[in-house]
Amino acid sequence: MSNNIEQQSIRELFGSKHKYVIPIYQRNYAWGKAQIVQLIDDITDFAVQSSEKNYYIGSLVVFQRLKNGVSNFEIIDGQQRLTTIFILLCVLKNEYQQEINLQQNLTFESREISSASLQAIFENKLEQASKTEDLNTRILDAYQYISNKLAKTLSYKKININDLREYLLEKVILIKVPVPEDTDLNHYFEIMNNRGEQLEKHEVLKAKMIETLSKGGEGTALFQRIWEACSNMERYVQYGFCKSQRNKLFGKENQADEKNGWNYFVHTDFGDIQQAINIQNIEKNKPKKNIQAIIESKIEAPSTKNDTEAPPEQFTSPINFANFLLHILRIQTGRNIPLDDKQLLIVFKEYHDDIEFVKKFAFNLLKLRFLLDRYIIKREYTKGQDHWSLKKLLRSKSENGYYANTFDEGENKQILMLLSMFHVSAPTLIYKHWLNATLKYLSEQKNIQAVDYANYLEKLSNVFLYDRYLAKQPKDYFELIYTNDTTQKNKENDIDTSLLNKGTEVENFIFNYLDYQLWKEKQEDKFTFSFRSSVEHFYPQNPIENIPKLERKDLNNFGNLCLITRSQNSRLSNFTPKAKTDFYTKNPVKDSMKQGIMIEYEKWEEEQIREHGEAMKEILMKNCSNVANTN
Repeated sequence: MSNNIEQQSIRELFGSKHKYVIPIYQRNYAWGKAQIVQLIDDITDFAVQSSEKNYYIGSLVVFQRLKNGVSNFEIIDGQQRLTTIFILLCVLKNEYQQEINLQQNLTFESREISSASLQAIFENKLEQASKTEDLNTRILDAYQYISNKLAKTLSYKKININDLREYLLEKVILIKVPVPEDTDLNHYFEIMNNRGEQLEKHEVLKAKMIETLSKGGEGTALFQRIWEACSNMERYVQYGFCKSQRNKLFGKENQADEKNGWNYFVHTDFGDIQQAINIQNIEKNKPKKNIQAIIESKIEAPSTKNDTEAPPEQFTSPINFANFLLHILRIQTGRNIPLDDKQLLIVFKEYHDDIEFVKKFAFNLLKLRFLLDRYIIKREYTKGQDHWSLKKLLRSKSENGYYANTFDEGENKQILMLLSMFHVSAPTLIYKHWLNATLKYLSEQKNIQAVDYANYLEKLSNVFLYDRYLAKQPKDYFELIYTNDTTQKNKENDIDTSLLNKGTEVENFIFNYLDYQLWKEKQEDKFTFSFRSSVEHFYPQNPIENIPKLERKDLNNFGNLCLITRSQNSRLSNFTPKAKTDFYTKNPVKDSMKQGIMIEYEKWEEEQIREHGEAMKEILMKNCSNVANTN
């Protein structure tokens, strides 16, 4: 590497005459909503909490070329982040009229469509450009994601737009690292893309906790077995133990139950589990290992190879293991732990040296993983198809496992719909507050009944809608779950229904909540929740036929909006309401319950939009009215 490594602010990078070129051997812009939202959250959180400190967002590895006396930098690493920052600056300039000395100094080599897309964004001519030339949909989507996310962030986090602009320009720092002039770029790039996988943060955390337990001389083997069993999120936790242990751990009252084996968890603490399955300490009579030795040795749990193998993995969990650990920590401590797995080692630092804490955490890890498997939805893949499932693992008479619905059919379906409504509304892991609330609820119940569980989830959805998404003064998720204990506070006069008429800024959760209420009323068998992220204007913003444009207040009225997949919206966005109706009526599977009602109208103009909007608002406000009238 060159010795000319330097820190550069965003203002310095995008205010200079230096050109930054993304070479052809780099992949095209590929960031999606999750990465974009994460970057904005990271920046805005730091801007609020530590506004005087610099925020370092990573390195920018470049190869410098001189052309006509001007330095051009070929980007070797960091282009996704840099492109996203450029689009963010364009949003601030175009949508918020922020004065930014922004140069159009970022281009793609031999990718004219991508370069044209950045140019159209920079010149604030997206609408005109999209009519005359092909544009990169990833870049256009990123612009829309950032616009929507900024609007919500400024409201929820109460950040002044001028302060955010200055923090972004002055305090957000990239480390620019030039490579030497004689570098073989193709070889360098190949090496970078074939680097070995680094040790996962949760593996480091496991090693630190094992080190803590080893100081007490006991529990390391049991901890290791629990951790290994729980860390595979694609199979049910029971399969992380051999059969004899499975029967003792998950049988009724620690006994192998003929009817419901593997379907209970009645242990009270770490010692109780140790007594039940009696795993001897694998560190006994061996020299103590330091943290580095534990990591390097990669201790294996005792083998279960003589037992029947687990069935092929057919489930996908709604979260990853590192994120799951943070949920447990938040529940165990009752503290506002961030659900951001990049901070895993940071947030655990004050806890992992306490032996009693580690034992309690191991117990909660196993208990909550059992609850997660049995009472939280998964994506199930069978016979070449996938669908949402809510199932428990049972033991057959032949000592093999099989899956059955967790509850009776009707109850199971309602709970599955509620859980999938929450899940698709918050696809980003750091926002799965609903899951944290639900795991907390499940962990506190002695006997989980379907009716009580469904009632809780409906109560939680009401709290999210009325105290967060439609509130005049939105409450923090942690406050809603831990301080208010998911008890709804807001009444009708605390609600701001104008938030429904914000076009693409309307929260996805609001549409999904409404679709659940409509599904509950109609029991539409073919409707399921999916990851829909695009707010459609049913009467289009830019009609392609000779029909008039709507005034903005009617265009963005909630009655004219529904949530659909981005591919459907891209395909049909400028079609007339009649053309959309003709298309959607041929499709037996609805993208949206609300949309299904919209296409039943014979005409779709201002009158119908307002009528439908009022009808849908009445459904949304129904549960708030009931609460308000009983207080």
